[in-house]
Amino acid sequence: MKNQLTWAADINEIQQLMNRYIVNVHRMNYMDSFNELMANTNPELEFEYMESGAYVGPEHVKAYMQALHDYMQSPQDKLGYMGLNHCMTPNIVINDKGDKALGQWNIFSPWAQPATPFPCDKRKLTAMWFTGKYEVTFIREQDAWKILKIHLIAYTRAPYELGWVRQADAMRIPIMHGLTPDHAPRYYTYHPDCVYSSANIFNWGPFLPEETDF
Repeated sequence: MKNQLTWAADINEIQQLMNRYIVNVHRMNYMDSFNELMANTNPELEFEYMESGAYVGPEHVKAYMQALHDYMQSPQDKLGYMGLNHCMTPNIVINDKGDKALGQWNIFSPWAQPATPFPCDKRKLTAMWFTGKYEVTFIREQDAWKILKIHLIAYTRAPYELGWVRQADAMRIPIMHGLTPDHAPRYYTYHPDCVYSSANIFNWGPFLPEETDF
């Protein structure tokens, strides 16, 4: 019973930690997440924001999240902005030692943002559907769970009037100006001519392991 209670308490703490992270995303405040929710002194810390590449280590992650924070707080291209992250179907696995966890949340969200929807060749305020996934690694430090690695995956950013079959990718995220990621960008964008397969990137994977020895 004690182990079951501990497991349930850990699952709840991890879910609440992710909820606080999403609240900060809605506040466009990434530095509170870095300072309060992340394992910000751990050399394995990693942050990957859609197609902008992965940043590894406290110094690099902080630099990227500060740049993202500053951009989100600025009025540049933010007229009419809305980004509501509806994170659903939480799937959390804790390892046998109880010091590491993996979590995934699917996203289906309404967005409004300046974008370049096909066949338009210039940016305009666009209502979009965003589908994707948060893939997160958590670590227990000093009896508290922290975010060690977080990867936001984008499958579609489809204009409302076009849909993701006609236009799946209206707003790809570039590498942040002046910064160099530690790992190259990865692309998961849906294409209507792809065949669903668990072996390629055009699916809802990667999936969590069934074993807890990680």
